[in-house]
Amino acid sequence: MSRAFRAVAASAAILLLAAGAHAADDANPLDCRPDGNQQQMNACAVRDFRAADAALNIRYGEVMKTLSPQMRVALRTEQRAWLKGRDPSCKRASKANEGGSIWPLVFNSCLEKSTRQRTAELDRWKGREQ
Repeated sequence: MSRAFRAVAASAAILLLAAGAHAADDANPLDCRPDGNQQQMNACAVRDFRAADAALNIRYGEVMKTLSPQMRVALRTEQRAWLKGRDPSCKRASKANEGGSIWPLVFNSCLEKSTRQRTAELDRWKGREQ
């Protein structure tokens, strides 16, 4: 093999490796990476909100099982009112960032925080008779 051919082959191999590494970094820009780009941080906020929402739904079901029929109606009414207000409240809280790339992070972080707070509040309903 000539020296020129080996140099070209080595250069081609390096370019292919570099392209592959770059493609691996950008393979899925919507994967959650807290230290990544804005889209990746936004994806983390969505993931975290979904986890908080799932935990809320589990807790709500657990608490409902402990309540008298009248208290179930009361909790259901309160929960619906809370749900009706949560998203508009977070939209107001994130309004300054509307249209910007950080808006999904701010909005979903607000949803997560509010949802986790509500999950904790549900504990005060456990076992209520009246």
